[in-house]
Amino acid sequence: MTQATEVIEHCGHQIRLAPAGLDWIAAVTFPDQRSTVIMAPDREAALNKAYEWINLQLAPDKTSE
Repeated sequence: MTQATEVIEHCGHQIRLAPAGLDWIAAVTFPDQRSTVIMAPDREAALNKAYEWINLQLAPDKTSE
């Protein structure tokens, strides 16, 4: 990531946003895990995808119902 990296917290997890050429990269960091990298055509789309991914990881497992 470059010097233009923006760090945002969501549900206790870090999202690092940075422009990468014509796209944006969101690196989502969970404690004790590798970062997940998400690419999107603009900042807002990358951030929304990162929020969605975090929320899916935190959602209760619906297969156990």
